Amino acid sequence: LEQLAQQPGAGGGAAAAAAAPFIPDCFFATAAALHLGPIATAARYVDLLKQIARFKKQISQIQAAPEVLAPAQRAGLPALVQRWNDQLQAMERERCALDAQVLDPRRLGAMMVFYRLVMCFLLRQVDAGGAFPRAPFALPDEAGGGAGVAADGWNMLPEFLVEDTVEFFVFCSAYAPDALVDGAAQVGRGSDGGLRTFDDVLPLFAAVFLARPEYIHNPYLKAKLVDILHMLTYRDPREDDDYVDTLGGNMPGSLRLHPCIGQFQAGLDDSALARAYLVPALLRFYVDIEKTGASSQFYDKFNIRYYIARTLRALWARAPRYVAATRQFFLAATEGAGCGGSSGATTGSAARDQRVVEEFVARLMTDTTYLLDESLSKLAVIGEIEKRQRQSAPSSPPPPPPEAEGADGEEGDEARRLQEAERMAQSYVSLAHETVHMLAFLSRLVPRPFQASEVVGRLAAMLNYNLVQLAGPKCANLRVADMQQRFSFSPRVLLSELTSVYVHLGLADSQQQQQQPDAGVARFVAAVAEDDRSYSPELFAKAYAILERWSLKSAESLERLQVFAQRCADAKVDSRLVEYLEQHAPDEYLDPLLATLIADPVRLPTSGNVMDLAVIKGQLLSDPRDPFNRAPLTVDMLEPLPDLKREIRQWRDAKAQEYAAAQPPAAD
Repeated sequence: LEQLAQQPGAGGGAAAAAAAPFIPDCFFATAAALHLGPIATAARYVDLLKQIARFKKQISQIQAAPEVLAPAQRAGLPALVQRWNDQLQAMERERCALDAQVLDPRRLGAMMVFYRLVMCFLLRQVDAGGAFPRAPFALPDEAGGGAGVAADGWNMLPEFLVEDTVEFFVFCSAYAPDALVDGAAQVGRGSDGGLRTFDDVLPLFAAVFLARPEYIHNPYLKAKLVDILHMLTYRDPREDDDYVDTLGGNMPGSLRLHPCIGQFQAGLDDSALARAYLVPALLRFYVDIEKTGASSQFYDKFNIRYYIARTLRALWARAPRYVAATRQFFLAATEGAGCGGSSGATTGSAARDQRVVEEFVARLMTDTTYLLDESLSKLAVIGEIEKRQRQSAPSSPPPPPPEAEGADGEEGDEARRLQEAERMAQSYVSLAHETVHMLAFLSRLVPRPFQASEVVGRLAAMLNYNLVQLAGPKCANLRVADMQQRFSFSPRVLLSELTSVYVHLGLADSQQQQQQPDAGVARFVAAVAEDDRSYSPELFAKAYAILERWSLKSAESLERLQVFAQRCADAKVDSRLVEYLEQHAPDEYLDPLLATLIADPVRLPTSGNVMDLAVIKGQLLSDPRDPFNRAPLTVDMLEPLPDLKREIRQWRDAKAQEYAAAQPPAAD
């Protein structure tokens, strides 16, 4: 601030320089006071609300299933419940006292004015022109910084300055949305009459610091920016009616949303910077959140990715501009069209765009595999336990005496197992639904990245495996009482969107001819048909019958699914031929990781091993190291071996002819 005051045109000269220390002193003293006072109190208030909700839920669960308690505790359950209710009332009294303080509209309005100033100050530090809000904001290059003191001054700012600003808007979005609209006062003196906090500054703030993650290194602080976007673009999952290629859906309009949501989305729609950078930034953060350094990173990433998926879904449903920006970003990255330029969607670098798309597809596919497997397995456990309880209920023997702790322990273990499965299913099912929807939407919008040789085999195997779970002989195991109300689980919608992925990647329509070459379609069809573990033509017939019986797809969509299933049947490779080739192939013709016949050999310069290109590219998407010696390795370091490729092809053709000649003639 002192350097800015001394710049030419700042006004005041020596007098301004002499008075400058007072301004930053007041600024940072106010920020510190809010950090120690209202922001800390708001955090305590939020924690208290969570404790109250968790306490109420635990009390109701124990009252509904007292067998989870030990026999001694169960005998004194009424007194225990009374003690819990007394504690709950004390927590409610504390909440009422905090309500009067943290939700005071006058206090929130004053804080809104200050944090509007903080946002403008922080944006000026990273502004390429260093003049925001007096001049339009210019996003700096990835490796650069803003003007003047931005590069050095940013690193000296206290972290709580950014964190408290984000925390304040997260709190207001969740508990006091009226303050967001009421505090939308004017700042700046531009020709447009100034910028409004909620319509202009806040969308810009979120988009800039997600698009330039080097300014905020804490992944959980960046996740709170996603929280703001998720809450201010909120759509109730119970009212989703935008399922991909699926008829029906939920009935929209039963939940009334705060007007600030539509107002914030309008601000995002009008922001050229957000249209160019927000979707790539969210996709990049989806990839980067894989590793946070925390012990809970494996589970944290799923929650954060869920909010990213919901935010993207809201943007795609409301604004066609963001659908076009997403499509342009994927096409530019996969077709080598380079950076999208100042008006195109990009992370700021063509090489980074390509890396983000490749890793995003790999992460999305991995998440879909894990979440579907976990959610379906937990539902199967719930169905099994509840079925056993229903069967034993009519003929249940009298309660055992207190000393029969063995039977009581078994009953309690099963009740606890059921509660644990229900808790995990509630989380995993929502995550799985959202991940499958994103996969279906993007595979229709930009199919080419999902047909790449390094991912198509794993994707086809994942789709086939889950199709068996949803339409195979064991699909009845997923039936759980009130599964839609208890877990938001809709297996029909899940089946419909999953089969949509097959059609999007295995057939080309008129809108996809330019972006989806026949090689990609053929590659996907072959990958589906070659999956000996799960693929069968009868499985697609069963899925077709379910979709038709419940009217989940239009007649045209069902016909396209039939065409795809027939193509897979026609492309079915004789598995005995593949086995024959792999049994007779020399070791140097087999991939050392998967023991499959190499199609496109490359040498790993870090270890000297020869692998199939598709296999090692898929490996590097999840771990950029040599699988044999853990040395750093990237795709551009791989050395192609065209002579060996030609040698393997000639050997394969000769062996295939030898195998065909040895087969008995087909019977008439």
